[in-house]
Amino acid sequence: MKAITFLATLLITIVSCNCQKDSVSSTTLTPELSMQKEMPIIKYEANSRGLALAVKIENQVVYVSRVRDFKDYEEKVKISDSDWKEIESLTKAVDLSKVKDLKWPTEKRYYDGAAHANIIFISGGVEYPANGFDHGFPPVEIEKLVNKILKLTEK
Repeated sequence: MKAITFLATLLITIVSCNCQKDSVSSTTLTPELSMQKEMPIIKYEANSRGLALAVKIENQVVYVSRVRDFKDYEEKVKISDSDWKEIESLTKAVDLSKVKDLKWPTEKRYYDGAAHANIIFISGGVEYPANGFDHGFPPVEIEKLVNKILKLTEK
């Protein structure tokens, strides 16, 4: 009789644990799903001997700094609704898990032919950095996005 009670209790415990596990996993977002639902923060930096540019795009605002070792961004510009929609669509087209594997089309930064640039996407507290590329010559997969960001930083 004790064995039957023990087995029944064990069976009920196992079944109830599986039910809780299923309900928890269905409400939790995987990193891939959260990447697709929220607009990531975008950070773009370009540096050379004669250039220092740091840009951050977040919540329909572009922050710009043109000095090295800055503590805070000097410029803050609100992005128009049409530009913001374009940035959102270009950003959502980027597969954040593959950003680190993007191939750069040129290597001018190796001989001072271009500034070294990098872009980082921050989504859900996770950073997705690119591998680095020449300023003005981004990888094809993010070329339109980078060019749009640079256009917003022009004075």
